Amino acid sequence: MWVIGTVIVLIVGAAVIAALGRTPRVSPGPPLWDTAKLGGTNISALGAFAGFSLTSAIFIGGLDVARSSSAFATVFGMMLIGFLILVIATWIAGSTPSVPQAEETPVPSLTLVLGNLCANLGVSITWLALAPLMVVIGLPALADVFTWALLIMALAAGGWIALFTCRLTMASARACSAIPVLGVALPALYRLVAVRLWPALWPAREPALLFAFVALGAAGLIFMLHMGFLATHDNTQVQERLRRDSHWMVLAASQVYVAVVGLIWFAVALP
Repeated sequence: MWVIGTVIVLIVGAAVIAALGRTPRVSPGPPLWDTAKLGGTNISALGAFAGFSLTSAIFIGGLDVARSSSAFATVFGMMLIGFLILVIATWIAGSTPSVPQAEETPVPSLTLVLGNLCANLGVSITWLALAPLMVVIGLPALADVFTWALLIMALAAGGWIALFTCRLTMASARACSAIPVLGVALPALYRLVAVRLWPALWPAREPALLFAFVALGAAGLIFMLHMGFLATHDNTQVQERLRRDSHWMVLAASQVYVAVVGLIWFAVALP
């Protein structure tokens, strides 16, 4: 039942934000980045983050005190899922198209946005695993502090990806500004209202880990979308359609990302 509820929340958020941004801006803003160069630069940073997640999971798995904790599966699983999502982000960043004139095709900008989506998602899951990690090593008071600090991180990440969406696509500023707002409001309504009315909408065990798997599925869909962009790079009709409609697709993907992070935060704060 919780799977159906989660899918409904994500679809509603994506539909609302896509409707808000259905009408694109009249003209794009001035370019801020060399997309191909920035995509290549991101690879090393993403590789370091992925290595950190995997190394942390291996280290935690070797601790006897961690394996005996009820939160061990959640921490270990979230670290591994964060690693896998960061690998996907590395693949996307490493395949950023390099074209003589970036304005001729939206694909390089879309690749940069999608790569940042996956990168932020992987880093967010790894960071959100820190709160249950504090519980595992016997520091529950510190876990409470980390929980609220991670909420600020989640909000900042939502604002960051909203900025990238606004600067690299034709999405309106109004729609982009609504991404972090809806990303917190919808999970809050779901957890604090809907779940209290229908408890079956929330996982009975290890909700943070299960929502992390939802995030992994979302990252896989983003990667498939990226491959579709690359496969149709030489199709003039598709490129024209992307120039016209790609902004609302990126808005929907951005909203799904922020909403998933919001659900994981609520799963950590109110399991």
